Formats: sequence, C-alpha cells, structure tokens
Amino acid sequence: MSKSYRQVSIVGMASAIPLNKASYTYLEPHPNSFYRELFVRGVNLRASRLVAWMQAEGLSPDLAAADRGLPIAAVLEAIEFCGNYADLIEDDLRRERDLLKQRGLICPDAS
Repeated sequence: MSKSYRQVSIVGMASAIPLNKASYTYLEPHPNSFYRELFVRGVNLRASRLVAWMQAEGLSPDLAAADRGLPIAAVLEAIEFCGNYADLIEDDLRRERDLLKQRGLICPDAS
C-alpha cells in the first residue's frame, strides 16, 4: 500500500535540474515539488513568483526584500535565476497548464 501511495504522489513531479548549487546561497530546490525551479530558502516561494510579484507591484529589489522580510541578496539571486533559467521556468508553466487541462480545471484551448 505504501508503494502505490508513493507512485501516486510523484505523478507529475519534476526531475531535478543540474544546477551549480554553490552559485546560490538563498535559493534551493524543493525535492518533492512539481516545479524544477528553485525556491527562496526557508520560504515556500518560487523564484519566478517573487520576481513576477515585484514586477506587478513595481517594486525595487530593496522594497521587495523589505516587504517580504528577505535579505536583498535573496531577491537579487531570484532575479538572476529567472534570467538564467527562463526556458526552464516557461517549461514548468507549460507542464502546469497541461496538467490543469488534463484534470479539467482549465479549458483545453487555454494557453
């Protein structure tokens, strides 16, 4: 029974991406996450979501760091990561849309 639970729980899980972990101090992978992108360390927040929120609110890295209680270096790493791994992030979003379509949670023709 435990074996089948594990099989079900990893459906759609992403495999780890080869990243130079030494290059990021404030970002880390979440091993059981659907997403391959890195998360802000100690916070359940993907780097791309932090950056998208900053852009939507028109916040500078300093203001975003202060608002979220993060070191400025964490915000800067998230911005760098998103620039370096834009293709990976887009692929994660495509996989998410495909899964939601498959489960009938969004219209099949939604892009």
